Amino acid sequence: MRTRRFAGVAATVTIAASLSVLTVPGSALADSAHVLPVSSHRQTVADGTHRQVYSSAPGNDAVVVSDFDGRLITTIEHLEGAWGLALSGDEKTLYVALPEADAIAAVDTTTLSETRRFAIGGVGEPENLAVAGGKLWFSHGDTGNGGIGSISIGAPEPTVDLGDVPPGTWYGQPLLRAASADSDRLVAGETEVSPGALRVYDVGSGLARETAYNEAPGGTVQDMAVTPDGRSVVTAATAPEYHQEFRLSDLTEVHRYETGVYPITVAVAPDGTVAAGIGLGEEKDVWVYRPGATTPVQTVDLSSGYYPELVPQSLAWAPDKSRLFAVRFTMDSQVILDVVEDPDKAPGTLAVDAPATALVGREFTMRGTLSSSLPYGAGTTVVVKRDGVPVAAPAVAADGTFAVTDRPTRLGTSAYTVTYAGDADHVAASTVATVEVVH
Repeated sequence: MRTRRFAGVAATVTIAASLSVLTVPGSALADSAHVLPVSSHRQTVADGTHRQVYSSAPGNDAVVVSDFDGRLITTIEHLEGAWGLALSGDEKTLYVALPEADAIAAVDTTTLSETRRFAIGGVGEPENLAVAGGKLWFSHGDTGNGGIGSISIGAPEPTVDLGDVPPGTWYGQPLLRAASADSDRLVAGETEVSPGALRVYDVGSGLARETAYNEAPGGTVQDMAVTPDGRSVVTAATAPEYHQEFRLSDLTEVHRYETGVYPITVAVAPDGTVAAGIGLGEEKDVWVYRPGATTPVQTVDLSSGYYPELVPQSLAWAPDKSRLFAVRFTMDSQVILDVVEDPDKAPGTLAVDAPATALVGREFTMRGTLSSSLPYGAGTTVVVKRDGVPVAAPAVAADGTFAVTDRPTRLGTSAYTVTYAGDADHVAASTVATVEVVH
C-alpha cells in the first residue's frame, strides 16, 4: 500500500517539476515564501486560535507547524505517513490520519505534541478526515474498496466504527469536508476514478445517511471546500477547466469560478470568499472571488522564475481573511509555504498626467485617475505631496478622476507623489510624477 499511496505524491512532484511560471503585470505576488523542512505535502490547514499553519508531509512522517507569517515553529515527527488533517471545533486538537500506522493521531495545538492515538483496524489505512456532527469522520480501505468510518470523539470513551459507509461504496478513499465541526452534513468526493462522484451525507443522528449523489465533476476530485453557510461545496477537479460550485441539497451545479487548466485546490473563507488554485497555470496560480462573483477581485502569481505550481489541498485562509496560505514545490523539490497578505482586496492603479514643466510662482493643474476592478466608494480621496510635503487631498469622482492645482515656490525638479491609502476592498496604490520648475 505504501507504493500506491506515495506514488500519488511523487506524481504531483513530477507534474510540478515540468512547469515554469511567468510573472504577469497586474497579478499580485506572494508577500513571502518560506522553505519547509520536508520533501512532501498532502494537506494544509490554518488554526485561527493559535495563529498556526499545519502542513502534513507523508513522505517525512511529519506535520510542519508555521506561524501566520510563515516562520517555522516546529516539526511534529513520528506520524507515520501523515496524510489528512482536521481541526476540532474549538481548535484545541489537530487530528492527523496515519495510513502507515492504521491509526489517527490527536495532537494538542498548544503543546504541539501527540496526546492520543486511535487504532482503526479492519481494512484500515485512513487517509482523509473531517469533523462533523460531533464525530471525526475518516476514509479508509484500499483501491476499489473505499469506505468511510467515524470516531465518537465527543464521547467519554470514544469508539471507532468502520461501517458508517461500507467499504466498496467508493473506488478510492474519498476526500471529506464539512462546513464546520457542528455541521450535520458531510461531503465526500471521489479521488481515484473519473468522473469524480460527489455524495452528501446527513450525519446529524450520528449515522451517515446519503442524501445526494452526482457525478458532475468531470475528473477526479483534487480538493473541495464547503461554504460557511453549509449550502454549497466548491470543487477542484482535474476537469473541467474551472472550479464548480454545487448545491448540497441535490448537488446541482449553481456557479462556476473561471480559473484555468487543471483545478487542483480550493479554500473558502468564513465570509464565503473563494480562493481557487490551478496546477498547470503559467501566468496566475490563484483566483480570488467574492461569493457568487463572475470576476475575480484579485489574481495571485505565487512564484517568479522557474517555479512549479500548486499541489492538491494546498490553500488555507486565515479566519480573519488577512492572509492566504499556499504550498507548492520548486524545481528541486523544495516545499514552499507562500503567505499572501490582504488576498481579498482588489489592486488599484493610479495614473497622473502632469506637465513636464511649470513656472515658478504660477499655478498649474495635474489630473489623475484611480481605477480598480471594484468601484471606489463616495468620499474617496488621494493625498498629493510635493517633495514630501502635503499640498492637497483631492476627492475622487465617481468615474475615478481627480485634479489638483499647485503653485511651486522654488526652481528645479519637484517630485509629486500621489497616494491612495487603501480600504476594506482595495489595496493601497501610489505613483510619482516629476515636474521641472522654471522661470
